[in-house]
Amino acid sequence: MKYLNIQDTDSTLTALLYEVTATQTEVVVTRDGIPVARIVPWQAKQTSTHHYPLRGLPIVIAEDFDESMPELWEALGE
Repeated sequence: MKYLNIQDTDSTLTALLYEVTATQTEVVVTRDGIPVARIVPWQAKQTSTHHYPLRGLPIVIAEDFDESMPELWEALGE
């Protein structure tokens, strides 16, 4: 990790971004010795199957799926 004073970033920002990209290390920008920002390399989001946990599983539909359910309607009517 590299520390750089905020006054030094004005003239070297482009070179600094190239360095961060090339080395894949972060740079902490400071003001009066106090960290105020971090420049980190970009990381593309990884596609994940966690959003679709049932993907690829077989679909099974019961034979009586579309038949009426009189006991349900009776329970709702009470």
